[in-house]
Amino acid sequence: MRIIAGQKRGHKIEGPRGSTRTRPTSDMVRESIFNIVGPLMPGRTAVDLFAGTGALGLEALSRGADAAVFVEKDRDAVALIHANVAKLRYQDRCQIRLADAYRWARAHAADLDRPLAVFLDPPYRDYETAAKRVRAMLDGLVEGLPDGSLIALEAGRTLDERILSDPDSWDVRRYGDTQIAVWTRGGLDAADEAEAETGEEPDDA
Repeated sequence: MRIIAGQKRGHKIEGPRGSTRTRPTSDMVRESIFNIVGPLMPGRTAVDLFAGTGALGLEALSRGADAAVFVEKDRDAVALIHANVAKLRYQDRCQIRLADAYRWARAHAADLDRPLAVFLDPPYRDYETAAKRVRAMLDGLVEGLPDGSLIALEAGRTLDERILSDPDSWDVRRYGDTQIAVWTRGGLDAADEAEAETGEEPDDA
């Protein structure tokens, strides 16, 4: 695994190891997400929920996010995040929380009184077995995040009203078997304008 762009472009990070039950976001999907939101990172704090390896939060830092919070409940994965943060020398800009992402988001996300970039990559099985829980988490974030915030969600299934309360307010795209959805406070114009400036619009698969 590697950092795709920004300050740490090309730097390698460690993937899952040992008993870690982690499904990393592929480089292709991560690049697709950041083609949309990458220019919006400066001035925001990245919140990497279900952080796994920490790749999304680390990519956000490389692209200019002020700080990052990683939330992960698997102890082996948390150890991996610590190792990757240290490898990139981002210790002074990171908080790593051993916690359930659903509970943490409900209790703490709205307490961060600064623009956030929230990245969510829940276990794909949760979209089938815990769809109401996923939707409740997203609804809470949409309602409570500070002005200037954004959400980027990855899923292995169709993202519709079962998961997104207002699908028309999200920019939903498919990449092979993966879907990503991006929401910004105040609508998608800011993200669209930033993407247009980069000239990097991925082809929908």
